[in-house]
Amino acid sequence: MTPGEALPAAADPTRALSLPEITYLNNVGALFRSAPGYRASQDALDTALRAAERFRAEGVAWPEITRALGIPQDELRHRLAETTRKPHPGLPAPGVPATRTHWHAPPFAGLMDQQGSSSISTPSPQSFFSPTPTPSPAYEANVITPSALTRRLLFIAGDPRPGRNNFGPEVAEIRAVLSGSYVGVTEMSSASLAEFSPALDLHAPAALHVAAHSSFGGIHLTQAGGDLCVALEAFVEQIARVRLPPRLAVLNFCHSSALAAEMARTVTTVIGWPHSLSDHEARTFTGQLYRSLVTRRSVGESCKDAEAALAGPHPDAPPPDLYGSAVTHVF
Repeated sequence: MTPGEALPAAADPTRALSLPEITYLNNVGALFRSAPGYRASQDALDTALRAAERFRAEGVAWPEITRALGIPQDELRHRLAETTRKPHPGLPAPGVPATRTHWHAPPFAGLMDQQGSSSISTPSPQSFFSPTPTPSPAYEANVITPSALTRRLLFIAGDPRPGRNNFGPEVAEIRAVLSGSYVGVTEMSSASLAEFSPALDLHAPAALHVAAHSSFGGIHLTQAGGDLCVALEAFVEQIARVRLPPRLAVLNFCHSSALAAEMARTVTTVIGWPHSLSDHEARTFTGQLYRSLVTRRSVGESCKDAEAALAGPHPDAPPPDLYGSAVTHVF
């Protein structure tokens, strides 16, 4: 089978997996869940895609395969789109935003050296994942999912002193929005660069929210109790070391689009700002973003809602940039 070739039609799309097959797929999924770093997790996804392709060709329904793997469909779909170098199904072509939100395909060059991804023989994302039955709530409750996909948000604040930012009201807004949604919020203030990767591995959040001050192409964190402006390259390297990256990263600080573009190589969806951002703009956008996300709206839809909320008090504020998958569901 050549790359991009459609799978053979399944003779019996309802064939159930045998116990040995379920065990095999669960072990394949365990490779992904226990991967020691980003690149290892991508290799594990490639292995899972090859296994899924074989079982799909044998007539096993896609929900049965994902349940046995314990890997969310969005993760596999995103990886398949990367390896086939085709746009994610349902997304506009790179550089052609469908709405006022600026959508960008994940970049393949920039702050860090490009690392080639392993080439696998897979069909296009459209043919691979179609048809996809809509699972019932009872089915979703039984899906095996990695701990990183729990309903948790990690809020990390940098050093507020260079720009005299006030990050307290921002995290308070997030707590208020998520208080009745069973989404846990973990807070870290005045964080240092070395704390990012261990904190993400420890708390395994579905979403990472970073509030900080930026200047001269860097982000202000702390070191030994003092301010330290960290280069964007160093920040990206920290995120790339995370065992299982979050689904969403929100970079609520000025001129964060360049960093968001690079992080989209590791994180499924990243939101960054191409311009200066005030504390009030950050809170207004953030509140509506998470209010929509917890109602099971996609990141793209939630961004549109948040832009509408921002346009009221700040009609001249340009929208943020969204990199990666706009159809991701975070919580």
